[in-house]
Order: sequence, then C-alpha cells, then structure tokens
Amino acid sequence: MKKLFVVFVSLSATFCFSQKSTSTFSVTYNRNIETYFLVEILSAEHRKNNKDFELYKIKECSVYQPVVKNALQKYGHLKDSDIAVSTARLNDILLKKYGSGNDAMMKPLMYHKEFPDVEWINEYHFENNNLTKEQNKEATDLIKNYLSELSKFYIKENIGQFFKENETFYKGGIAEYRKQIPDGFTRAMEQFYGESFNSYTIIISPMMMWPIEDNEGRGIGTNVILPSGQQNIYEIASPFVRVQKPGEFGYDNQFQARFLSVHEFGHSFVNKEVYQNTDKRTKFKDLFEKSKLKETMIRTGGYGDYQTCVAEHLVRLGEIETARIQKDKERVKRLQEYHLKNNFIFIPLLEEKLKEYHSDRKKYKTFGAFVPKLLEIFENSSVEFINGELNKIENKNSNITIQ
Repeated sequence: MKKLFVVFVSLSATFCFSQKSTSTFSVTYNRNIETYFLVEILSAEHRKNNKDFELYKIKECSVYQPVVKNALQKYGHLKDSDIAVSTARLNDILLKKYGSGNDAMMKPLMYHKEFPDVEWINEYHFENNNLTKEQNKEATDLIKNYLSELSKFYIKENIGQFFKENETFYKGGIAEYRKQIPDGFTRAMEQFYGESFNSYTIIISPMMMWPIEDNEGRGIGTNVILPSGQQNIYEIASPFVRVQKPGEFGYDNQFQARFLSVHEFGHSFVNKEVYQNTDKRTKFKDLFEKSKLKETMIRTGGYGDYQTCVAEHLVRLGEIETARIQKDKERVKRLQEYHLKNNFIFIPLLEEKLKEYHSDRKKYKTFGAFVPKLLEIFENSSVEFINGELNKIENKNSNITIQ
C-alpha cells in the first residue's frame, strides 16, 4: 500500500515474510477501515435497524477492546455529528434497500486511497447480482458520496493523531497476528486453486466490534482490481481474543487466525466460480429451502441464500486442502471436525469427489474447471439426506469439543 505522508509510514508499516512466489503477503492495518468502524460506533444511537445489537456491541466490546474504549473516550462527544448520522443512514439503506451489511463497505474503503488522501486507487462499482443495473449504480453513488464525507471527517478531526497515539497497540496487534500464520500458506492455496493474485494482505481491525465468545471473531474478505488488471485480495479481521492485560492485542489464537485468513482469501478464489455457475444449481435451491438447511445455515452464520451456502462449503473445502498440502494433519482434522460441527454437511462428500481433481490436474488445471463436478454433490442430494445429516450433527454436538 502506497504511503503518501511520512508521518504515517511507521504507523501503517507492514510486516512481510517470503512466500517463495511472485505474490506478496503482509499483515497491516488500514486507516480507512479503522476510521469507518470508528464512525460506525458513533452512529449506533441513530440506527433504525439493528440498533439494539449495535449498542450491545459497544457495551460488550469496549470492555476488552482497548482501541474501542480509547476511541469512545476521545470521540464520544461526536455521537450527534453529521458523519454519525449519515453513517447510520447509510447502513440502514444498505441493509433494507440493498440487502447488504457493513461488509459491503470494505471493498470501497480499500478502493479508496488511504486517508488523508481523497483520491481512488481505481474506479469503484458496487456489484450485487441480486440487484438491477440501476440499483447497483444508485448504491455506487451513495457509497462514493459517503466516502467523500468520511475523508473530510478524517482531516477535520485529525483522526491520524489517534493512530499515532495508539501506534504501539497497532504494531503489537500486527506482530501478534503475524506469528500465528504458517509460512507459505498462500503458496499452498495457489497450488490447490491453480491460480494466484498479486498480493495477499491481512488487515487487523482493533476498532471492528464483534462480541468475542470461544475465541471466535469476524473476518471479511474483499479485493481490489488495480489499473494494471492485477488483483490484490484482503482479509479484514476483528479481534478474537479478549484483551485482559498489557502485552495482549486480541489476536493470540493460532487456530482462529489461520482459519480466518485462509477462509477469507479463499472467497476470492471460490466466489467467482460459484456465481458464474448459477444455472447448474436449480435443484439445490429447492432442496435448500424445503429442507432444514436454510434455517440451519442462517443460525450458523447468517447464510440464508443457497448460493452463499455452496460458496461457504467450497471455501471450507479449500481450507482443509490447503492444510493438507502443507502436511498439517492436525489442522486438517480440526478443520474437518470444526466445519462438520457447524453444519457443513457436504464437506465429506466434497472431499471424496475432490480425489478426481487431484488425480488429473492436467485436465483440471484450476479449481474453477472442477467446480461443475463439485456442484453435482449439491444437485444430487435430497431432503431426506440433508435433514438426516443435520439431525446427526445436532445429536453429536454436545459431545464434540474443539480445543
């Protein structure tokens, strides 16, 4: 990421290590992302949708997320500011009119050059395949206008000073996350998927609030297509460990860090393949809605759409295969157990089918070329099978513990 002002270079420094490939991997934080989540905190009382949950997040997370607590102390007086009101309005519109949560904001925030810059890296367009061309354009204009206001807020309130004051914590969080990541994992992903991206960046976000339970946080994946046509992909990660004392930064859990990173990067490999094969999942849509799967997936992670259900399965399949390529048998087993416990019932069948992919990589040079074969698993299922597997998991869950 290009840094335009020397005063911020040390604050946004990235920590890199060799992946022995042409791509680059780094862990950093991003001023745009943090500024957005700051004003989202300020906006909570103005929300019309999800207001109670937003207020709960503040009450809960400010106890064990020091950056959130510090932000409230320094900027709490701005709760009725124009940017707080417009942030609440933006989120309500995105949710109610366009069916999107705040995860939709990560892409435009990354397309925009880092504040205090007011320019864009490349032309940004909001894209949702469930919306019309006109609706997508309308959402694009809404978000672009909002980011213009957000950049002005950053400059006016000298938000950069806040990052300077909390520099030690951000640096500590970056180092803490980095030490959890296995060397060469992006190379393993490239081997499995048969393609690569220009860069892979984990962006820690100590400002993002997600109530922490059992060391589980929130990761959001996004990408930026550069003017050159190359593509950078990102994972934005909330803390997933409660900070209890000095020297802790919220990211000291190896399983969760590795899971989130490989998972969110995996979406950039998988989603484009899933959504271009919509016509090959007509039967599964019916099965998804008639069985217990839709209701279960909504409870599992808010996955109420059959296409999302398919994509989430395939991304998790990629996590397991990445660990297998790295010869990390323990991680393979834990991921298999973890995902089955969380109702991803097609994983065993997908793993079995994948043997055909591995046995003929001359024919299937990329994962995308094999996706139509994997979709057959979903299409050839039945309500009886789906409900039966979900019932088994429900009965076993009380006896399964992931350490």
